[in-house]
Amino acid sequence: MFYSKSSGGFYDTSIHGDAIPADAVEITEAEHASLLDAQSHGKVIHADKNGMPIAVDPPKPTAAQVWERIKTERDRRTVQGGSKVGTKWFHSDQKSRSQQLGLVLLGANIPAGLQWKTMDGSFVTMTQQLAGQILVAGAANDQAIFAAAEIHKAAMEASADPASYNFSCGWGKVFGE
Repeated sequence: MFYSKSSGGFYDTSIHGDAIPADAVEITEAEHASLLDAQSHGKVIHADKNGMPIAVDPPKPTAAQVWERIKTERDRRTVQGGSKVGTKWFHSDQKSRSQQLGLVLLGANIPAGLQWKTMDGSFVTMTQQLAGQILVAGAANDQAIFAAAEIHKAAMEASADPASYNFSCGWGKVFGE
């Protein structure tokens, strides 16, 4: 078994034959197994100064990387979180928002008795008033979610350890929570 610093990969002559990088160093099966076990527990494999593979803790994410994670959560909540009107949650993905806007534009011309599916799978009768309420609830959710993301960004940047900042709370309710 071999490890190559340049490729960061393991090589076995029974699989790779002579196609093993020139910088590869030989390791035992036990070392290989130990490295893979460490990797499965969150470590990353790097080469030491002699090219030998070692398992180390992964680098902490930068503040910019944590901000990207916060934005990902913000966007997930915006698209998948839904908008609550009364006791019902309405979808907030882009297609649903377009349909909801179309209902508002239809106004009094919404077909009588139109059944609209909610996030819990039940149906409600769509009305001009309900369409408007869904649109207003969606806008309010967007504002609250974006405000929460900015609060998390400021708190994370002010943290002594931005990589450990926990942004899992403080977002407000979404469907299913």
